[in-house]
Amino acid sequence: MAVVIGLSSCNQKTNSKDECGSGRADTSQVKAELKGHSDFNLDQVLVSQQEVGDFPYLSAPSGYRHGDDKEKTLEEKYFFHKDSLIQKISGKYFHTAVYQEGDVFEDTYVVNEYKKAIENLGGVEVYSGGLPSTASDLIEKEKPAYVSDMYDPSPYKYKQFLIRTPNENIWIELCHGLNANQIDLTVLREEVLKETIQ
Repeated sequence: MAVVIGLSSCNQKTNSKDECGSGRADTSQVKAELKGHSDFNLDQVLVSQQEVGDFPYLSAPSGYRHGDDKEKTLEEKYFFHKDSLIQKISGKYFHTAVYQEGDVFEDTYVVNEYKKAIENLGGVEVYSGGLPSTASDLIEKEKPAYVSDMYDPSPYKYKQFLIRTPNENIWIELCHGLNANQIDLTVLREEVLKETIQ
């Protein structure tokens, strides 16, 4: 079984440079390539040249806040691309819930703000949709620890992103449910083994 993408959780520092980087990476070609494939190839995602800042890299959008933060030195989390491709990623883990500070919770606004911040860091969206049945079956069977951090382990909508850097792959996942006044954000930093230069 191949595993694909995802992370969505960050209790981030409120530093616009960390959030947005110094410029926007050109990811349009990569997005077009990923969209047409039934397979996921990590090498299709360009290595970001942006300064990503400190883990967990992202700050809550204006009018929102992070709460109930959980950080672990090592955790395993499933990421997916299409229904049949499930990947288990291991690394430094961060999970938070995103809440509104005012009277109105607008999940579309929150997701779009995170998406812009991730793309400014050179990230690429790798999955958008509901929980694939293969992933649901695997979660039910293996009962991974990270599921207990989520408001809803089978949310209405997932968005998963990947930021590749020379030293690590940063997987980000945003999950939101119907009529829920919060979004789950998870960030997983997977260290990349550097190839020995001969």
